Amino acid sequence: MNRGAIVFPALTLAFTTAMLAVGYFHYHYSWTAFAFPFAAGVALCLLCAFEIAALPRRHAAGAPGAADPLSLAGMAWLFALAGFLYAFGFIFGAALYLFVCLKGNRFSWRLSLGTAIASLLIGWGLFVKVLGVQLPITPLWMG
Repeated sequence: MNRGAIVFPALTLAFTTAMLAVGYFHYHYSWTAFAFPFAAGVALCLLCAFEIAALPRRHAAGAPGAADPLSLAGMAWLFALAGFLYAFGFIFGAALYLFVCLKGNRFSWRLSLGTAIASLLIGWGLFVKVLGVQLPITPLWMG
């Protein structure tokens, strides 16, 4: 077991817990504003805790199929999202990024297109139309 496998979920757990504590104790957010971030943060903390608890058992069992270490190309794909969001706007850029990533990793056209369309529907329908979040729809370079 490499240290990175336990460090990332541990840091995520610590950061999320700290941000939830700051929101609750320092900023005193109202429950209506804090309910969703609190629920998402608690879910993330639980997932991190389960991952940390499962790591020693997985290592002891010698689980096959461990992930390859992250390559330079893998890191470039992580940062490519910023370029897609800048070039195509938040809604369309995220959907296009998902499509390109999935097709680049040899997933089927059906899954790639379905994921991109679901991203568009969730981004536009849920966040922009239903919740009224002011996401940048036009490309950022257009002002």
